[in-house]
Amino acid sequence: MDFISALTAVIANGLLVVLGLTGNVFIIICNLFFRSSGEKLHMGDMLVSCIAVSTVALDVSLYLSMVLFLLGGMCPNSNLTMQISTFFIIVALSLNSWLITWLCVYYCVKIVNLNNRVFLRLQQNISTVICCCLAGTLPIIFLLGSFPFSAAVVNHSGNSTTQNNSCPPTETMSNDLGQVTVPLFIMQNIVTLVLMMSSCCTIVVFLYGHIRQMQLSSPDISGSSQENIIRLAKKIMVLALLYLTCTIYGTLPAIIQEIKYNKEYVLVLSLMCSVTCLGVTATLIAVNSKLRQKALSCMNGLRGLSDPSVFSTNL
Repeated sequence: MDFISALTAVIANGLLVVLGLTGNVFIIICNLFFRSSGEKLHMGDMLVSCIAVSTVALDVSLYLSMVLFLLGGMCPNSNLTMQISTFFIIVALSLNSWLITWLCVYYCVKIVNLNNRVFLRLQQNISTVICCCLAGTLPIIFLLGSFPFSAAVVNHSGNSTTQNNSCPPTETMSNDLGQVTVPLFIMQNIVTLVLMMSSCCTIVVFLYGHIRQMQLSSPDISGSSQENIIRLAKKIMVLALLYLTCTIYGTLPAIIQEIKYNKEYVLVLSLMCSVTCLGVTATLIAVNSKLRQKALSCMNGLRGLSDPSVFSTNL
């Protein structure tokens, strides 16, 4: 890959990152505005805000690593700047996955109704349970983040720049810490994926039975009363599918126990993660009624400002 192609890829990826950052900053500002205006934000809204923050960190860290690798020729794990950037990527990615997982679990518990004493207690205290679960996953996340500082390079020549568009491969399980973090990373992805998919399937099965029962009992009932719940179900299913796509591609190097860095691999991985982050942001805005209405009003306001007739009328 020549310099012009790398520069074009960096610019194209930068546009995706800017779009994602705009959407995530919009989510954060809107939720802060809702909070300051006296509206009570439930745990789902706070999880959405945290997902937006972690997505910003992930987007920026990935883009910085891609720029340093493609244009600066810096290899991972042999340069302190790249190690710090990789640390933030792993921490932000892991935090993002757990936040999306607990968001799925939160809405699953809120939507599904079971006449069970344990489940009812869980439903009443779901916010506290989610906070405790997030606090429990933080040590795991930071332990995984320590991996880039311990990963050993197969070629120990100490190269900090790329040669022939590639870097020496990194053995993911070459030391004691790697033998802990890599299986832990794979286990984390499996657990989060199982929780996401089981939550989604539970919601789909419950909604299908609930809507069918309501249609049988009241054939004339309007479907609009179920739109919000169905929209929430669509949101968490899309988030789970986006996470599944990114996880499969990102977990393969850990499974084969060796990461081979070349410009094509880094470019594809960065583009996939940027598209995934943008998809997560768009999904969070599209299915949240308050955020969607705010986004539409902002778009209408921008259209009004760009309309020449507005200025001629004011004059």
